Amino acid sequence: MMEEDAARPPENQWDLGALMHAAAGISAIVLGGLMYSRMWARDLFSVLMVVSAVSAIYFSWRHDAWVRGHWLAMLPVIGIALGYGGWPPGFTLAYVALWLAFIHFVIRGIQSRQSSDSP
Repeated sequence: MMEEDAARPPENQWDLGALMHAAAGISAIVLGGLMYSRMWARDLFSVLMVVSAVSAIYFSWRHDAWVRGHWLAMLPVIGIALGYGGWPPGFTLAYVALWLAFIHFVIRGIQSRQSSDSP
């Protein structure tokens, strides 16, 4: 029990990893929306999606945690590959997959918060 408490951050401190993850997710959503009017946003959006997929694979493998959210994080790369492969709707597919992942994480966050609040 003592080891568990040492690994968990104190209740009054922000989880820096979660904060960075949320900022990257929101940035990707904004860049995904901008990609329809700015070519540079499409490229940055694509880079973020590839980084997301690679990090999801790494953390899933490293922590043996192949959860649904990690699979959702990998889906946009398929759309990115299709988009750069010559099928422009692939970028929209990636953006829709990102929104699905984002909604999933929000719902899971709410469920986690509610389960931790119950006695």
